[in-house]
Parts: sequence; C-alpha cells; structure tokens
Amino acid sequence: MGKSGTGVELSQMRIVLIALMLLGMAWARGPEAALDVPLQYQQDYNKLADYLTGTANTPRLKAQRIYNWIASNINYDLYMLRAPKSSGRDCSPATVLQRRQSVCQGYATLFEAMAKRAGLKVEIVVGIGRSQDGGQPESHAWNAVMLDGEWKLLDCTWGAGFVNGNDYHRSPSDFYFCADPKEFLTSHFPDDSKWQLVEAPISRSEFDLLSPIKGPRGGMGTVIPIQDYSGAVAPTPGSSGAAGVSGVPLAAPRRFASFAYRGTRLVKPSEGTLRSGNVEFHLEVPLADRVLVTTGGTSYALVGVPGKIGQFRSLVPISSGQVKVLAEFGSSGRLEPLLEYDAR
Repeated sequence: MGKSGTGVELSQMRIVLIALMLLGMAWARGPEAALDVPLQYQQDYNKLADYLTGTANTPRLKAQRIYNWIASNINYDLYMLRAPKSSGRDCSPATVLQRRQSVCQGYATLFEAMAKRAGLKVEIVVGIGRSQDGGQPESHAWNAVMLDGEWKLLDCTWGAGFVNGNDYHRSPSDFYFCADPKEFLTSHFPDDSKWQLVEAPISRSEFDLLSPIKGPRGGMGTVIPIQDYSGAVAPTPGSSGAAGVSGVPLAAPRRFASFAYRGTRLVKPSEGTLRSGNVEFHLEVPLADRVLVTTGGTSYALVGVPGKIGQFRSLVPISSGQVKVLAEFGSSGRLEPLLEYDAR
C-alpha cells in the first residue's frame, strides 16, 4: 500500500475516533443529550430498555441512560395528581410509556421495570418529599439502584422538571441521579429508614427542621400547561359566541400542549378555519391508539395508514362550529386535545 493509501486509512480512523468521542460526550452531558430512540422501540418498555442499554458497558451507564430517557420524555401529570383518588391511577409501566406522563409512582415503576430488564437490582422507595419551593411534605416515590456493590438513590420525577402553579415545566437535570444521600435526605424522607443510606438515620422531626437542598434549574424549561384529559377542553383565547368560532378566519388551528410534547405532525388541513363539508384529516401522532375528530356533537375516528406507524387519515364531514382533534394513548380511556379548528 502506498503512502496515499495509508493517508486515507488514517483519515478514516480519525473520523471514526471523533464520532465515538462525540457520542461519549453526548451521553456525558446528561438528560438533555439523551439519544433519540426510533419509534418502533418506544412502544414497549422492554424493547426500549434493550435499545438504551444494549451498548452500555457498566451498570451505572445502564441506569443513567434509563434515567436520562425518562427525565427527557415523561411529563408530570398534574391532572392525575389533582383528580379525586376514587378516579383511580394507572401507574403501570406500559401505561406510563404509552401516555408519556404520570405522577411519581409512575416514574418510579417505569424506571424499576426498565432497570430490571437491563439486569439491575432496583427498588421503589416510598415516603414523603418536601417541595423544592417550600411547600408542605407530600407522599412521594423514588428509586434505589445497586451500582458497584452500593445502593444509590435517584428520583426521575424531580429530575424531569418542576411544577409552577398550574403549569408543569419540563427541565431535565441529572442532579437527582445517584444523588448524595445526605443532600437527598433534606428533601426525601423514606418510610423505611434503611433507605436514608446514611450512617446515623434521622427522625421525622429532625427531617422537618432541615432546609431542602435544591437541584439547579436550567431556566424555565418547556412549559406544559395543565389539561383535563377526561376529554374536556379548556376555553381558548380569542374564541367567542356559543359555538366558540372567532370572527376573524384562523390562518392555522389552535394547538394544545399535547400537540408538541406528543410529537404530533400535522399534514392536513393546515388552515385554521374550515368550510363545512367533507374535509380530509391526516396527522402523525406517535404512540396514539386512536385519533378522533369531534364536530357537530359527533366524533369520527381517523383510520390508521397501512404501513405507516402512528399515522392517521380520513375524510370527515365537518359541521359549523368548533372542530377538535383528540388522541387516546394506552387503555386509560382519556382523550388528550391536540388541535382545535373553526368551521363555517
């Protein structure tokens, strides 16, 4: 091989090494750098765990990748938190993954299921958590995972973001991954003192006197307003009259928070004010079980596009008034609003 051939080989090797270095740096930056996962691996938590941890060569890296993905992709469900307890809470790993939102129990069960799939020893820890903003202690759940022969504490819920009034702010942070037990104990008090992981466990009264050490926030993050996922849609700005149709034609449909954090892509119709009559709807809503269009008091289910995962398409007879597009994820029976149109 001549010198020119050797030079080409060295250049190719440099490219490979640089790519590997960049990949390692991406993981090192924390949750905000979590790798994109192809859609076909996001519909089952076992497949998702396999994809995330398949190339991880240490237990710690496996746990971190799972934590990072959950913190970057699961939203806190304020509606579930504030709904009557009698309404029931499905916090199973499959449902949490399908809905992409839950309360603390759901975050903890999803991490537990994925960590076990990755061969890690993991537990769900229950107790109380004291709000980072000085609120009253409330029931809370988090995880403990065995890494390098030692139990480590982590909280995917608080690592994913924070609540501010009626809004949830998705703001991933690795502060609550393998946190220092002494710092963690200032805000998390487990029912079983063994999960304090300190030499001298403290009492509840001593816990109440502590000032919680807060994790740093990277700005306000992505704001996710509270929504009623029973199917009721909050009034939208600019609407007027009983039918809720604005006087000025809309250039684009009104979008709800679910549209963005569910990764929805709108193909048709793109205008916000529709003409009464048959209108073709075509949307891509990853992980949705059903997509419905409601108009004139009737709901029409869009049909899945053959061979196109997550795509829904149908011709819908539109009546005058408000037209809403909603989606159902998992078996919860709750419909999340995506879009709202006016029709005349």
